[in-house]
Amino acid sequence: MTLKQVWHSRGLMVTAVWLARIIVGALFVVSGLSKADDLWGFIYKIEEYLRVWNVVCPRSIVLTASMLISGAEFVLGSLLMLGLYRRSAPALLLLTMCGMLPLTLYIYMYAPVADCGCFGDFLILSNAATFWKNVALTVLLAWLLVFNRRVSGLFSIPVQWIVGGILSFYVLFVGMVGFGVQPMIDFRSFPVGASLVAHSDCDEASEEFEFIYESPSGVRGVFTTDSLPPDDWTFIDRRQTSGRSADARSATEFVILDGDDDITSEVIQGRGEEMLLLIPDLSRADVTYTFALNELNDYIGSHGGSMAALIGTSSEGLDSWADLSMASYPLFSAEPTLIKELARGNMSLVYLVNGVIVWKRTLSSLDAQDLMEISVQNEDYLRTLDPEVYNLFIGFTVVTGIVLFVLWLLDRSGRFIGGWWRRRRRDAAHKVDAAQNPS
Repeated sequence: MTLKQVWHSRGLMVTAVWLARIIVGALFVVSGLSKADDLWGFIYKIEEYLRVWNVVCPRSIVLTASMLISGAEFVLGSLLMLGLYRRSAPALLLLTMCGMLPLTLYIYMYAPVADCGCFGDFLILSNAATFWKNVALTVLLAWLLVFNRRVSGLFSIPVQWIVGGILSFYVLFVGMVGFGVQPMIDFRSFPVGASLVAHSDCDEASEEFEFIYESPSGVRGVFTTDSLPPDDWTFIDRRQTSGRSADARSATEFVILDGDDDITSEVIQGRGEEMLLLIPDLSRADVTYTFALNELNDYIGSHGGSMAALIGTSSEGLDSWADLSMASYPLFSAEPTLIKELARGNMSLVYLVNGVIVWKRTLSSLDAQDLMEISVQNEDYLRTLDPEVYNLFIGFTVVTGIVLFVLWLLDRSGRFIGGWWRRRRRDAAHKVDAAQNPS
């Protein structure tokens, strides 16, 4: 056989098409789902791009764009993996790459941002790796645009729209929960179960750290204690590079700096119940919750716990919030990026027990009236507020998978029954024809 004959052999072509479908589709599924899961993170990334380009855009438009982009990536990637909409899916994804490829080339050449945010916090690629990844995807999609139609998919054409609808509802649900409550899967530095209290067995004399700051233009850099950047740079993170505990704990440690002073121990005692109120941008704070927050502080205080607020503002901003909210809890200033890393939302709550995160959720996902009517006798009230978004994600994903599997079985059964019925009618017609026209 010649090389051309080998290539046009049915088995090889089918295998190649399915491999390309799975590789390309899976990358878009992961990209779309990771961004839909953490819509806040995607919003922050889009706004980071807009700041670099000096573009001002309302948050509502950015939210809509982030939902549409992440949802389209997930749905189209899933359809490609399943072999559905064999013309439209690769064509639309290729059209997407026509915009993404020049953008990632620009980021690769000029580095206006530290990373493109293609996979959210799930996987952070260098700008070079992102660009070459998109080159490979574009080539594979161009190839699929030609050959994808020659290989059938897992579902028949009449039920394609049902599959697309199920997938669209799935990613919409994930996005709504991630935006309204918290990301259902937390890939950031401080997930539920992480401790925000430094280990007590650290040999502080031998510990060394590196600091990550971000410039006003969005470029990130790593600095040491002796070479910190100018004051207009924003603190992002602190990582331990040496010391006894450097290899034993997470690379990222929760730290709150007031200038050069570490005030983490003032905010988080690491004993008993503690509640953190997080406000990354004071201009977006909801004042309707001010009385409810004071009631929450009274409740947790009556049980021997404490509450504090971390606000991304200056000391003047803290005074303004104290006057506006009549806060009965202490207020601390912190870097907005650190606040956003800990929990998502314009205002959010993080519940700690002995310094360990038990749950976190946006304040808007709670009813202010319920918070103002907390019963002091209800000792387990705070634990009942756990949204358990990870368990919700697992359950919803399993149910969606079962629905798709049942639909596939019904579709396959229908194809089998339909084929059997057509063959039976064809055989019967041949018998009648043979009886009427004997040779």
